[in-house]
Amino acid sequence: MSLRLPTRTLVPVLVLAVLGGIVATFMIARPPSSAGDDTPSLVRPTLAKPAPVKRPAPAKTKAPVAKAKPAPVPLAKPKPAEPAAPAVDANGLPRVLSTALAGNRVVVVGLHDPDSALDQMALAEARAGARAAGAGFVAINVFAEAQSRPLLELLGALENPGILVYRRPDVLFARMSGFADSETVAQAAANARR
Repeated sequence: MSLRLPTRTLVPVLVLAVLGGIVATFMIARPPSSAGDDTPSLVRPTLAKPAPVKRPAPAKTKAPVAKAKPAPVPLAKPKPAEPAAPAVDANGLPRVLSTALAGNRVVVVGLHDPDSALDQMALAEARAGARAAGAGFVAINVFAEAQSRPLLELLGALENPGILVYRRPDVLFARMSGFADSETVAQAAANARR
């Protein structure tokens, strides 16, 4: 048998290509070994196993264990409740205002709604005016019934924002409805001091 020239050159090239492919396969498939390990290792492909399905464990019921009951502890006798300080003084003013008048000759009362931004600005101005005049200051939430009801009964109606200027002992000197700046509040407090 005689092979023709192109076949003779093609056979050794194919043999070298196949051998090169086999060597490359072994080199890629073989994991790197440590320097002192000369034993060849064989890599086997593994198929991923599905994760085991977790099933809820059946509920275990325990028989009730009888425990010894502790001896009953005698209950302390309740103390009689002390009467709460009334929110209104004898003069009809809210306690917070009467307390402020006890320490200051003149007190500025800022009537406000805590949820209103305008009322909060008016309250800050009233506080600054009272401080400038050296007068006491009390903020009264018109929706806090314990504080506002006594004033409502005395004055008939309350506006927020509003300013009340009281002089000791319990005299309403000035009443301002709406927004008042700190200078106006300070002037009213200074007038009440005279």
